[in-house]
Amino acid sequence: TRWNMRQTQPDWTWNGPAIPDEKPPFRRIYVGRDGRVWVLVHQPGERIPEEEVDAPRDDGSPNPRPPDRWREPPAFDVFEPDGTYLGRVLAPDGFSTDPTPVFDGDRVWAVVRDELDVQYVTRFRVARAGTGDAAE
Repeated sequence: TRWNMRQTQPDWTWNGPAIPDEKPPFRRIYVGRDGRVWVLVHQPGERIPEEEVDAPRDDGSPNPRPPDRWREPPAFDVFEPDGTYLGRVLAPDGFSTDPTPVFDGDRVWAVVRDELDVQYVTRFRVARAGTGDAAE
């Protein structure tokens, strides 16, 4: 990121090709323990409400990291091992793809962050639309 580059070279500016107008079709591909393929697809970015923006951390550096102002909610297109499309799964608030989630059938284990940014592992049940809450 621009901020990371400026940590080592404060006067750095972008001189590469123009930034594309559209995102690539996917961000990452995961393979579940059952062989299903989980494709992390790009979603429209959403601005973080001002009251939810973290205050800049004062780590003593001359160039503190700016707070994040945008987020992209995780969503996955899921496929059977033979390529059959099963559908799109929208991850709940706080779901993190780092560290890598574990996918196994209709279960997903992932790190979640709460409103105080505390991390914990949660097991989710993937429910078909209209069948109830996806979190266990």
